[in-house]
Amino acid sequence: MKNKKAWSGRFREEMDPLFEKMNQSLSFDIRLYKQDILLNKVYSNELNKLGIISDEDLNKIIEGLDVLEKDIEKKGISIFTDEIEDIHMGIETLLVKKIGESAKRIHAGKSRNDQIATDIRIYLIDEIKEISILLKNFLESIVFVAENNLDIIMPGYTHLRHAQPLLFSHYIMSFFFSLERDYERLADSLKRISIMPLGSAALSGSGFNLNREKLRKDLGFKYISKNSIDAVLSRDFILEFLSNISIMSITLSRFAEDFILYSSEHFNFFILSDKITTGSSIMPNKKNPDSLELTRAKTGRILGNFVALFTVLKSLPSTYNKDLQEDKERLFDTIDTIKDVLKVNKIVLDYLELNKTIMKNSIDTLSFATELVDYLTLKNVPFREAHHIVGKIVMNCVENQFYLTSLTEKMLVSYDKNFKGIKDDWANIETFLKRRELEGGTGLNSVKKQIDYAKKKLTNNFTI
Repeated sequence: MKNKKAWSGRFREEMDPLFEKMNQSLSFDIRLYKQDILLNKVYSNELNKLGIISDEDLNKIIEGLDVLEKDIEKKGISIFTDEIEDIHMGIETLLVKKIGESAKRIHAGKSRNDQIATDIRIYLIDEIKEISILLKNFLESIVFVAENNLDIIMPGYTHLRHAQPLLFSHYIMSFFFSLERDYERLADSLKRISIMPLGSAALSGSGFNLNREKLRKDLGFKYISKNSIDAVLSRDFILEFLSNISIMSITLSRFAEDFILYSSEHFNFFILSDKITTGSSIMPNKKNPDSLELTRAKTGRILGNFVALFTVLKSLPSTYNKDLQEDKERLFDTIDTIKDVLKVNKIVLDYLELNKTIMKNSIDTLSFATELVDYLTLKNVPFREAHHIVGKIVMNCVENQFYLTSLTEKMLVSYDKNFKGIKDDWANIETFLKRRELEGGTGLNSVKKQIDYAKKKLTNNFTI
């Protein structure tokens, strides 16, 4: 056979070139070369303990793998010949060329099935740690922006309609608590990812008496897989990761959507830096929030990767099937995408400017309607009745085009006697905020507590 494969002994004819292209995965699983080299070093040491690899051969293998790692780092995929299927056979083939027959011993008792399952887990653990650092950096920017704009007032919205006033710091901290849960999901997933499949071989377990406990320690895993069939077929840990990142990306998409709206001419609350905006090819007046629009769009890409792998896995038989080759591109793309999104949106926050006066002046006077309802409720008027009374007052204001907050105590009493004592400054924003100092509320002291909590959490608990 022209392009001799490691498994070609059983075959008479060469693989069709079109299928060979379809079958190869080196173009994307090359990024696992460090993990695969580490695995081969650790595994070769174990084979040495079993007498399968001599001390002399082991030294050649370790030295050869060290050189290969540097070569791949320097030359990339060009170092491999066209017939190489995947990173595992690529490294083994290069090692044979570099050190000779000794390299042919490294695959004894293991399969590409348990090899790739081990490589991808090591890789994902490292990537989750890196993503967690980027997420922590983004959270630190949220806290910094909140703390440095603590008392800025803005309108709050539900259904994209004016609802009640808020502190901007309260608003921006809402993203912290949402993303904090995303961080915790990633951290929790590590106990299901850090399970070592090595030793499972193709599906029934290695034929050699491997010391799996030592392999576990040397490769940095917390646990050893309990069942060789489950070990080689399981990709639920990737699915969980893609789900976790999908949930995170939905929060980031909401962040992006808000910032697109609030930085538009219609709101003009936020000013975005030139660093993360673009211009128009025809309209010189434009400053487009492309970084945020791409963040929003890439959520669809991330969700698509999750759904794609979910579909691949949904009807597979036990144990290993080539379908599982489709897991890596989905995983790698999601990792690359979320890292870029986190980095770019940190820049969005780090260079954000606020139009404080516009934000405060944009509060609709009708946003204080609930204050009137609450006042009547405290005067023992049933809530639903109070709601109805204030609803009529709001309707009267709208129909007669005057501000709700312009109503004096005397005018309010003309609607209902229970408004007696409310005073003319009943719609004072400082009073509104003081009434919301309960834990989790938008009161100034409440938000300070949220920020203090976040700073302590970032200092003490955000380490994976």
